[in-house]
Amino acid sequence: WAPMISVTATKYQRHGYVEKRAFLPGERRSAAREMERTVKGYRELKQELADSRKTIQEQEQERRSTVERTIQTSFYKSPVGTRTQKGSGAIFYSDPVGRTSHFSASKRI
Repeated sequence: WAPMISVTATKYQRHGYVEKRAFLPGERRSAAREMERTVKGYRELKQELADSRKTIQEQEQERRSTVERTIQTSFYKSPVGTRTQKGSGAIFYSDPVGRTSHFSASKRI
């Protein structure tokens, strides 16, 4: 379904009829003021858009602050130690030995 476009709109949308250019100082505000006066529902739409932008910004800020970060811990010493025994000749045997491990008390994020 294509909306009907007026002949006047088509005339002004042709290339070369209206050139794109940046607003001069004060033109942006006067254009906004004119739209508030002439376009029906412009103020409500502008307010809804501002509210939506504020809500999105608050949600992003809340999401950034509540993201669970992994707490990194470090060991004071390895939880697994080794016990080495000398065998015959130049052979050494290593056996893993468990020991109580200690986590550091400082939390690094």
